[in-house]
Amino acid sequence: MLRIKNLPIYVLIGGLAGVFLGLLSPFLSALIAPVGDIYVRLMEVVVLPYLISSLILGLGTLAPQTAIKLFKKSWRIYLTLWGTTFAVLLVAASTVPLIRQAVVVNYSSTLVAQPGSGSSLIDLLIPDNIFEALNNNYIPSIVLMGIIFGIAVQHIEKRADLLNVLSVVQNSCVRVWSGVVFLAPIGVCALFADTISTMDPSGYAAMSIYIVVVILSALLLALWVLPMMLTAFLPLRYWEIMSSLKDAFLISIVTSLSVASLPMIQTAAQNMAKKHFASGNEAQQREIIQTSLSVSYPLAQVGNFFILAFLLYASYYFFIPIHFGQLIELPGVTLLSGIGSPTSSIGAVSFMADWLNMPSETTNLYVETMAVTRYAQVMASVAAFAFVTYLVTFSFYGHFRFDVGRFALTIAVALACLSAIWSIGRWGGNHIQLHSESSYLAMGLPQELQALSDANLADKLKSAPGGHTKDPAEEHRRNAETAGSNAEGVLGRIQSDGVLRVGVNANVMPFAYENTGGRLVGYDVEMMYRFAQGLNVKLAFIPYSWQSLMDDLNGHKFDIAIGGLYITKGRLEALTVSNPYYENPLALIVRTDQIDQFDSRSSINAIDNLTIAVFDDPVLIPQARRSFPTARIKILPDYDKLAEDADVDAAIWTLEQARAWAISHSGYSAVVPRDTATRFLFAYLMPPGSVDLSDYLNYWMEQQKDNRLLADMAKRWIDPAAADTTATVP
Repeated sequence: MLRIKNLPIYVLIGGLAGVFLGLLSPFLSALIAPVGDIYVRLMEVVVLPYLISSLILGLGTLAPQTAIKLFKKSWRIYLTLWGTTFAVLLVAASTVPLIRQAVVVNYSSTLVAQPGSGSSLIDLLIPDNIFEALNNNYIPSIVLMGIIFGIAVQHIEKRADLLNVLSVVQNSCVRVWSGVVFLAPIGVCALFADTISTMDPSGYAAMSIYIVVVILSALLLALWVLPMMLTAFLPLRYWEIMSSLKDAFLISIVTSLSVASLPMIQTAAQNMAKKHFASGNEAQQREIIQTSLSVSYPLAQVGNFFILAFLLYASYYFFIPIHFGQLIELPGVTLLSGIGSPTSSIGAVSFMADWLNMPSETTNLYVETMAVTRYAQVMASVAAFAFVTYLVTFSFYGHFRFDVGRFALTIAVALACLSAIWSIGRWGGNHIQLHSESSYLAMGLPQELQALSDANLADKLKSAPGGHTKDPAEEHRRNAETAGSNAEGVLGRIQSDGVLRVGVNANVMPFAYENTGGRLVGYDVEMMYRFAQGLNVKLAFIPYSWQSLMDDLNGHKFDIAIGGLYITKGRLEALTVSNPYYENPLALIVRTDQIDQFDSRSSINAIDNLTIAVFDDPVLIPQARRSFPTARIKILPDYDKLAEDADVDAAIWTLEQARAWAISHSGYSAVVPRDTATRFLFAYLMPPGSVDLSDYLNYWMEQQKDNRLLADMAKRWIDPAAADTTATVP
């Protein structure tokens, strides 16, 4: 099929060039990225026409008796393939510890996340509109409809014209693939460059064990288990099989498209048939091979089934449990959802993540990791296509035999390799970085912001309470001048002084807190760095306490206050308040083994001798007393040593702040009880009369929202999927 002998070499050169380009020049990589996209689209655009025409043509050409015989020969083969694949997957999936309890449990029926947009299994299998199925790339339903129509055509007498048209369509698809494959060096260069330049290192670091386990498991399937099982069932040698499939493997690797291998597998199967079968029946052999290969493309796409291992690792990554009933159903749902093309596996992950109540960010994580794992997954699928096609063809003509020795050798070597993979995965699992340990305490600001100033050193806040200005008398004079004469406006004064004074309480994870490096970090801290950068002024942090916040703002001690601050009626009346940038419900920090006692406000208030901690905040203290009137309220300066306080049964905070604290302290979870309708709006507070600064800040934040900076910051600091990382409990 490859008419240019050196094409594979050119493709490999193109891939290496893409790697270097991605490492050296992200700009050029982005510039040529559309070339790779065009190449992929050209390869995929004929998938559906090829599938439909091949299925209807292959089945429609067969006599009903031949089709029945083909089915009888095929179903055991598919069960063997699926059983073998899921046996390997079981080992791969068992390398990750199961999460027994979510770090966040949401008992509140009023806060249940809306169901996702994943498609139902019925939509995937039996569409009510075939054109909608085509539009949405529902490969399983398309295959099912193709099989139904193909069987129906068998019973139509005047079908020759239709079959001729379908033959033309099928041959045209093969010709398109044969032509597009010569663009592979350029297309692969663009694809590799784009992948390397846009990969998310943190995502790969956190899922590194998954990537290693999947690559090793898929290669084991592709290069040993499936080819060796063929030698146990058919009169073929291992190297004979691998030699016949070398071009199919190579083109699928360099293009990352299993569909590119179909014409080569068909040619290899036909050559095998000519070599081992008697001559004179080539037309029927070609029909059997075409039909088997067409059906195998969606049904034997075993690389997609690795989404089972991915979802278990995603459960560990996001710290979200999969319940026992879902674990039992997971292989069956994976089998049904994973049927289709490699591209359809992305939709399958979206559907299954929604089914398992995982965050929407799960799909993005899969896409990121698939950029590395897809090559091994595609190789597994190519080996599975050949496995089915060879076995069906040989068994159809009675060339099936069972070699006990080779089968035993296959199993023995596979078990040894799987043991090694399991050991690697388990060993790495002891060191794998959870998303929850993307570690709030170890996190820092983006390097370009951290390099602007050392003003966010937490020790500096402690040693210089006045912030950037060290002379208290001079600071008092500046405050009085700012408060008494504000003709140029607060914004004008900031720009003329060249300093934005930011009040901060460094005990509010993940908005403003001290990391293990002694630096002030968090969502609000990064926001202020970027805002000061936009104003082209320096940044000075000035500490405040919760009880002094209002006085400090009224005294113009700083220009803006940050630290996960809530909007209240009193603050709206007395201060200048920005537009809200975040919303969160009331939550409790509790010990994980006591979660069930805090499922509702009524059950909480029924607990005897209950002690609820609240830090010294003028908003949270009255809220705690209103929500839990029977509890003893213990006021703490902060939650830094909350885990050491044995007298405290729970601590009150907002959900996001409680979640960030809980995932940084082993043995704790955040709970949203029923019957607590309280929600908090987060905003930035400014001294009275700071309307010009507030207007500018609101306008600037709206711009950052439009250019997706705020979304990137939320993903980095607050949570990759915001509210839908919580586990809802009916």
